[in-house]
Amino acid sequence: MAGVEAPATRPSGPEGTALPRSTILVLAVACGLCVANLYYIQPIMQEMAAALRTTPDTLTRAVSCTQLGYAVGLVALVPLGDATDRRRLLSVLMASTTAVLAVIPFASGAVLLCLCFLLGLVTVSAMVILPQAANMALPEQRGRVVGTVMTGLILGALLCRTFAGLLADVAGWRAVFWSAAGLMLAVGLAVRRVLVPTASAGPISPRAYLRLLASLAALVRHSPVLVERTLYGACGMAAFSILWTALPLRLGQPPYEFGPAAIGLMGLLGAAGALGASLAGRLADGGRQTMVTATAFTAILLSFAVASAHGASIAVLSGAVLLVDFSVQAAHITNQATIFADADGGTRSRVNTVYMTAYFLGGSLGSAAAGAAWPYGGWSTVAPLGVGVAGLALLLLLGHRVLRRRRDSPTTPEGKH
Repeated sequence: MAGVEAPATRPSGPEGTALPRSTILVLAVACGLCVANLYYIQPIMQEMAAALRTTPDTLTRAVSCTQLGYAVGLVALVPLGDATDRRRLLSVLMASTTAVLAVIPFASGAVLLCLCFLLGLVTVSAMVILPQAANMALPEQRGRVVGTVMTGLILGALLCRTFAGLLADVAGWRAVFWSAAGLMLAVGLAVRRVLVPTASAGPISPRAYLRLLASLAALVRHSPVLVERTLYGACGMAAFSILWTALPLRLGQPPYEFGPAAIGLMGLLGAAGALGASLAGRLADGGRQTMVTATAFTAILLSFAVASAHGASIAVLSGAVLLVDFSVQAAHITNQATIFADADGGTRSRVNTVYMTAYFLGGSLGSAAAGAAWPYGGWSTVAPLGVGVAGLALLLLLGHRVLRRRRDSPTTPEGKH
C-alpha cells in the first residue's frame, strides 16, 4: 500500500517453518473459542433475565457492550502484535479473558455491562493468532493454514449458541460462563506451548505505540479499497447482530416459547456460513468480488423482508437464519480477500485491525438498534432494520462502482469525464 510506512515489526515465533497439524489445530480451536465468547449470552438472555429479575431486551445492552469492547480491543491491543512478542501478548489476553468469564455469573446491572465490555476488550486473541499463523507457515502452506484457522473461527462463532443453549438447559446459564472460562484456560496453555517467544521483542515504548496507532489512519487515507470494504463489513455485521439479538427474543414468545436449548440449536443452521466463506473465497480469487457482495446483500435484504412479513412461521425464520448467516460470511471473506490483496505484506495485520474494528462497531450498533426497537413492536419493528442495513450496503456498492467508473474513465479534451 503505497505511501504508508510500516513501523519496525518484531513478529513472535518462527517464520517460514512447516507447521505440524497439531499446531494448526490448536490455533484453529483457540480462534473459535475466543470468538465464541462474544456470543454465548445471546441464546440464554431469557434465562439470565429471569434470574437477574430484569427483562430480556434489557440484556441486549450486554451484547452491545461486548461488541463495543471488542472493537476497542481491536484498535488498542491487536496492533501490538506487529511490535511485540505475540506469545506473551496472547498469554496476557487469554488469562484476562478467563478471569472475566469466571466473574460474570456473579454480576448484574451496571457491573454486568462493564464486565461484558471488558470481555470484549480482552477476547481479541483470535485477531492476534491469525497473522501469527500466516507468519509461521511456509509460503506454499500459508493459504491452507490461514483457511483452517479461519474455519475454526467461523465455526466457533456459529456453534457457540448451540453449546450455550444446551448447557444452560441442563446446568443453568452460569455454567455456560464457567465452562467457557475453563476452556479458555486450557486453550491458553496450549497456545503458549505451541508458540515460541521472540527474545528480541521487548516491551514497546509509549512513543512507538502511538506511532503504531497513528499508522492505522494512514492506511485508511491511502486505500479507497479498504474504506469501501470496511463499510460493507460494518453493514454485514450489523445485519448479523440485528438477527441474532432479536431472534432469541422472538423464539421465546408465542407461538414458539422455545427454551435455551431449542434456541441454541438454531445456531446449527448457521454452520452453512463456513460453506459460504469457502465459496466466496474461490469466487473472489476469480475477480468476482463485486458480484459476490451484491448477491450477498440482496439475499440479506430479501431474507429480512420475508421474515418481517411472515415472522410467525418457523420455516421462514429458519430460512432467514440460514440465508443471512451464509450471506454475511460470504461477504465477510470476500471483503478480507480484497483488502489483503490490495495491501502490502508489512501492513496486513493493521489493515485487518481497521477492517475488523469497523466490523464489530457495526455489530454493536446493530445490537443496540435491535434492542431499542424491540419494545416498540417486537419482531415487526426489528426485521425492517435488517432490510435497511442491507439496502444501505447495496447503495454504497452502487455508489462506489459509479465513483470508480468516473475516476477510471478517460478525460475529454474539454476536461470533462
